[in-house]
Amino acid sequence: MNRIENSILHIARFTLEARTALSIGTGGPDGVYDHPIVRDANGLPMIPGTSLAGVLRHLWLAGPDHGITNQLFGFQQRDQGESSRLEVAACVLQDSQGHPAEGLLIGAEGERRLRDDLLKAARATQEDPLFRDRVRLTHRGVADHRGKFDRGLLAAGNRFSGELRLWSTSKDDPIWDKLLCLLNDPRLRLGGATRAGLGAMELIDLHCASLDLRQADDIATFRGLGIGLGTCAGLTPRSPDSLPRSGGVRILKIRLMPRDFWRIGQGDQPLARHEKEPNLLPKLEPLVRWQQGRATIATRLALVPGSSAKGTLAHRTAFHWNVLNGRFVEDMPLDELARWDKSEHCDGVRAIFGYAKDRDGSPSRTRDDTGRAGLLFIDDVQVEIPTTDLHRHLQVMVHNSLDRFTGGVRNRMLFTEELIYGRSFELVITVLPAIAKTDALARQALARALRDLCEGRLALGGGTTKGHGSFRGTPDAETRRWLADHGAHLEQTETMGDAA
Repeated sequence: MNRIENSILHIARFTLEARTALSIGTGGPDGVYDHPIVRDANGLPMIPGTSLAGVLRHLWLAGPDHGITNQLFGFQQRDQGESSRLEVAACVLQDSQGHPAEGLLIGAEGERRLRDDLLKAARATQEDPLFRDRVRLTHRGVADHRGKFDRGLLAAGNRFSGELRLWSTSKDDPIWDKLLCLLNDPRLRLGGATRAGLGAMELIDLHCASLDLRQADDIATFRGLGIGLGTCAGLTPRSPDSLPRSGGVRILKIRLMPRDFWRIGQGDQPLARHEKEPNLLPKLEPLVRWQQGRATIATRLALVPGSSAKGTLAHRTAFHWNVLNGRFVEDMPLDELARWDKSEHCDGVRAIFGYAKDRDGSPSRTRDDTGRAGLLFIDDVQVEIPTTDLHRHLQVMVHNSLDRFTGGVRNRMLFTEELIYGRSFELVITVLPAIAKTDALARQALARALRDLCEGRLALGGGTTKGHGSFRGTPDAETRRWLADHGAHLEQTETMGDAA
């Protein structure tokens, strides 16, 4: 279709909030960290238009109108090609007042704006990055050789301003509404490690209009709009709730109540003041909170990474999948057992949780196998620890390292860890429709793993062999139905609140 024939301009300006931490990488290491985040000329994190456009194209391909993807998003194949009807602007970070930080912020006015608490905190992460330590685990539950890496990120709760434009021949173009629905889709995840809890986005605010640029009134409206992403003069506000969400996506929610102490990750700051700082600390991350259009930064939040829950569920799913298929250790040849790994030999886990691109010439993969993304999104959770009555929620536990030969205490090997007591939280798992195409036993194995988590047979975090990390889960009605549909009925449990 010729661009000149498209005289109707559909335009939308919107606000996206990072519901979980965001990690859109630069594509390479910076000499210190493996995956630093992309920034604009002001040193502020941003969302490149190419990142958002690529995710929107992927979501469109998964929908019923995938046949017109090339005509909508454009394509280039040798000497054939077509420009995109959709224009996606780069999304810029908002300050604590909800105003987008656009343009090059220099001079007195620019310096004043950069002193904003939210922008100042975001710029500070350029020198002292907020990052996640990640490690690849083997089937034995320990770190894989050379499996350590890190990923830079932006704290959850930060908001971005963006813009979409669609050129069309009609003001009632149904494609426009379908594109706007993608902004409100639960599958909208940006950046890296989206299957491990990062990059969940939520549509907060939306203003849009359809303008016929052959009409004088619409031309005047377009001229009066202004180029700033925070300017919405002439645009009509639209509630995100009015946009229908994609069908077939299942949202599973489980309220987890700790039975005892728990600690996930290794942090560098204690939750409370101690005479001597404990050696092992919970992982903490800041969170941006918005109230009446104003943002504040909360810091006393313990992190439950989606990657932690994902790894635990993947290994337990592998166990149940092998049981359901009658695969037991004593039946495996020694040479196969020596190289056994869930990602290589457990098809059920590979189908549901995905696997990485072939880099080691494994015989279990074909030459053209480039990996596969998982069918689950497990969101990060941040748990607030109240400042009052800290003794009710925190405990410092003292440990001795034992000599494996004598059974006695090793000299100068005393260490301590700060543990959290109680404080329930909700685990949210987004299940993609494509999971219905996987093997029924694989889905049943996943359902059994979730049942184990709910019934206290699957622990999360560190120190699980010492009794830490045991939870009792209360699933919502949707989760109960999904588990029952896959042969994992739960015993009746009562709704639980936070532990006293």
